[in-house]
Amino acid sequence: MAGYLVDPAGLESAIKKLEDIRENARSMVQSIARSGPGAFAGELTAKDNYTSSAFKAINERAVGDQGSLQMIVKELNTKLTEKIEAYQATLDEYRRNDDAAASSVRHTEQ
Repeated sequence: MAGYLVDPAGLESAIKKLEDIRENARSMVQSIARSGPGAFAGELTAKDNYTSSAFKAINERAVGDQGSLQMIVKELNTKLTEKIEAYQATLDEYRRNDDAAASSVRHTEQ
């Protein structure tokens, strides 16, 4: 049976980095939400049809439900959480197995 090696320090470092990235993503979503509708094309002030359409399109792209910056960041947050949980589960399993192996060695030495 082939074994595998886990670098606990490396995995903990990766988890920390992912958590930092996730926190930055959460801050970005909160910032976008606080900005509210109309905050992303404020320089478009003319009231003609073209400018109004552009204003609406820019804001929809930023905070809309599909393909917007806000939705992409939320999806990134979900993926980061999944990855963090997977890494943490691997680390927890490694530690349990390492503890069990150490216990077996101590028991054998007695």
